[in-house]
Amino acid sequence: MKQLKKGLKVLLIVMLAYLCQVCVMEHLEIFEVSGSVIFAVLAILTVTCGKKYVFCASCMIGMMMESMLSNVPALYVIAYPLISMLCAQAFADMSERQRERRRMNTEARQRRREGKKPLLPGLIRLLDTIRGGELPVHLRIPLCAGLMDLIMNVVLCVYMYLIGVELGLIHAARLLVKVTYTVGLALALMVPMRYILGMYRRNKQTKRGEMM
Repeated sequence: MKQLKKGLKVLLIVMLAYLCQVCVMEHLEIFEVSGSVIFAVLAILTVTCGKKYVFCASCMIGMMMESMLSNVPALYVIAYPLISMLCAQAFADMSERQRERRRMNTEARQRRREGKKPLLPGLIRLLDTIRGGELPVHLRIPLCAGLMDLIMNVVLCVYMYLIGVELGLIHAARLLVKVTYTVGLALALMVPMRYILGMYRRNKQTKRGEMM
């Protein structure tokens, strides 16, 4: 019963995200650029619900976007599930066994790199932290949303270049604004969405059980 209620909540959230994206976001543009409510919601579902839910949600959104808004055949129906599952590998919640296995793999990679000077040590440490599952939930969500939107926009820019559109700094600036906007949407939506999905009530119950 709990799984059914959770599935219905996810379905309602997905439908509202789609309607908001196609009907509302065009009126909330910043510098003529709108963020992606869809990727913000998919990022929250990725971290909160896991890979199964986000795969189903991304397939639904991909099919709806493909049937209503697609200018490139099969782009959305392939891109949304593929991007979601790719980012879920790095940002989705894991069980304790999965987290321990990933942490051991990360430590093994760090030992192999000992004695070698990495080109970007800060980036390497961040990637190791993400792989180890050590980033807090409220940081993983905006990072996941930003990465999803960045990948999608890079794909669209590559397509534009291949059909003969000349890319310039204006496209890079628009991409930066769009990704930042999407990250902001994820930050604004993650607390109410996680509350609706029952995450904070579950945390309170867990703390009460530990105290008792």
